[in-house]
Amino acid sequence: MSSKYAFGWLIVLALCVALFPRVASCAEWNVSPFRAQLASADPAGQTEAQAVTDSSTSVMSNPLKKNIGKAALFSLIIPGSGELYSGQWWRAIPFFALEVGSWAVFATYHGKGNKKTDEFQAYAGWRDTPNNFDTRAYLYAEYLIASDSIKNGGRPTYHGNFEDYGSLPWDERYQSLPAPFTHDVNTTDQQQFYEMIGKYFLQFGWGWKDTYNSGIGWTDAGRANWADPAAGQTPDNTATIAFDGGSAMFFHYRDMRGLANSYYNKGNTAMEIVLANHILSALDAAFAVRSANKRLEKNSGTSNMGQLHFHYDAKQVNGSLARYVTVTVPLN
Repeated sequence: MSSKYAFGWLIVLALCVALFPRVASCAEWNVSPFRAQLASADPAGQTEAQAVTDSSTSVMSNPLKKNIGKAALFSLIIPGSGELYSGQWWRAIPFFALEVGSWAVFATYHGKGNKKTDEFQAYAGWRDTPNNFDTRAYLYAEYLIASDSIKNGGRPTYHGNFEDYGSLPWDERYQSLPAPFTHDVNTTDQQQFYEMIGKYFLQFGWGWKDTYNSGIGWTDAGRANWADPAAGQTPDNTATIAFDGGSAMFFHYRDMRGLANSYYNKGNTAMEIVLANHILSALDAAFAVRSANKRLEKNSGTSNMGQLHFHYDAKQVNGSLARYVTVTVPLN
């Protein structure tokens, strides 16, 4: 998972936090149990609302009980805080420690990834400010293929000069290029540029400075430039289209990019643990409050709380027999 996806999940979590209070409010998790009543029709037009039950039979909430919704919300925002709210501080320790540790790991590896990214970008240079990768050298090799009616694989042959070719948009250059010339080195997307030159060696190997001899002169010797690479590097075979020489610079650059990506991946794993920790802590806080409330009910002699109860009764109301079914429904 990349950093942008990890931050995307953070946004989702923030939305959940923003919406959670509204859901908890609608659920009314902190109200005491209520009774739903059904009465037979009264000849005088008496409604259900008029058939008021004896308030002495209602079950009141224990004031010491905690709100499950609040506990879950607290831990969803700050892991461990819902457990503290429940009064079980020892349950908060692992969630809080994991939160702090995961953020520390994320910051450490994200910082290392940024530093290594700066290093490999400086090592290669940018399209218009080259260092060890020369965009102009690569374009010359591309131009030679596009101008060769045999090497370009039967595609339309380019007949202009090199300077004009380098200024053409990709959709026009591409018409004269066979595989593996499938990506545009003149892209304005820096991330794409740095990825391409370190990934597609058969195409972009031509641009690394240890693969050619720039002293020969680009417009005079053609692909002979790549027949005289830096010491210890294999020269390109001019009989092939793709670059098949050697380049220590390319592999050094590729390893730096790989290390940067490895750092980012470790940081993103830590961020995934952060997200999971928020959710697990919220669930644990809800269970912690639920178990604490049950203990209060048991100790207060109302161990039947948390169950549905049905009661049937029949009374005379204004001379008519009214039948009542009372349902006790626990909401916390």
